[in-house]
Amino acid sequence: MTCQTIWLSVICSFILSTVKAQVLPRSVVSSAIGKMAKELKEHYVYPQKGVAIAAHLTDSYKAGKFVSASSWKELADTITKCLQDFSHDGHLYVRYDTALSRELSKQQRDAGKEKLVSDANEEKSDPFFYGPSAADRKYGFDSISISPDNIGYIHLSEINISRKSLAVLYAAMNAVAKTQALVIDLRNNGGGGSDTGAVLESFFLPEKTPLITFINRAGKQSTDSTVSWLKEKRYDRPLLILINKNTASAAEAFTFSMKKTGRAIVIGQPSAGAANMNAWFPVNEHIFISVSEMAPVWHGTTETWERQGIQPDCSAVTEDEITACIQKKIGLLESKK
Repeated sequence: MTCQTIWLSVICSFILSTVKAQVLPRSVVSSAIGKMAKELKEHYVYPQKGVAIAAHLTDSYKAGKFVSASSWKELADTITKCLQDFSHDGHLYVRYDTALSRELSKQQRDAGKEKLVSDANEEKSDPFFYGPSAADRKYGFDSISISPDNIGYIHLSEINISRKSLAVLYAAMNAVAKTQALVIDLRNNGGGGSDTGAVLESFFLPEKTPLITFINRAGKQSTDSTVSWLKEKRYDRPLLILINKNTASAAEAFTFSMKKTGRAIVIGQPSAGAANMNAWFPVNEHIFISVSEMAPVWHGTTETWERQGIQPDCSAVTEDEITACIQKKIGLLESKK
């Protein structure tokens, strides 16, 4: 054996041992899989399906599907694909986020303790709505503008409506209040939610208008309605909503409500079809799992956008096609007056 061959063998052995050392310990992966399976069985909106998904996850682990993961992010991404390929549920995923996982774990530990109800403490309860990054993201209000022909435009990158963001929402709607029509761009908006009720919808519909009914795993139902406490002026001019295949969750819920009530014209591509309402559960200090806890339907019906997505009234992909749709639809609406 030559010296070159020996050195190549040593180098290969070193590389292989380094790679092997970087693989996540089997014991911690096993613990994580067990915790996720437990959350699925206890919280998934459809109990039998939750058990089936949990079994699939466990069986996949036993078959060696996740043993090569070299980081928590890789493990989270691999498990997410496994879960979604089996369940076809866009709200079922695992995320690597140490800071958020630790915060969720802290909330879980504090869940059994007596809580103060002051605004200060409430604002610490949900990092999505009240964490410092929410303000950094401008609560999703990426841009607001008015075109030369007096058409308002609001681009929302997420739906983040809370006591803290109401002032931003009010300012945005006030800025476009005198426009002849309003375009809300929800393309690539992955969702979010509201902890103050259907306030965004309330700018476009009469108060106490019933909207979406949510059904939990026990069959209990609750229906969202537009709020009665909104004092801001409602917007009564034509509303157009832009969507694409990455428009999901709460962004779809808003679009679905506006379309079902006939309040808006939807332009773009079919949406993602991620309807179920989810909750986050910490797995360990590095990853958390999102589990669908409630299924939405239009009130009084079984209609939903889960898996099928929302279909646009005017199909468009390019900016030119979208502009043509907007101009055509606004023209048709104006001619009816």
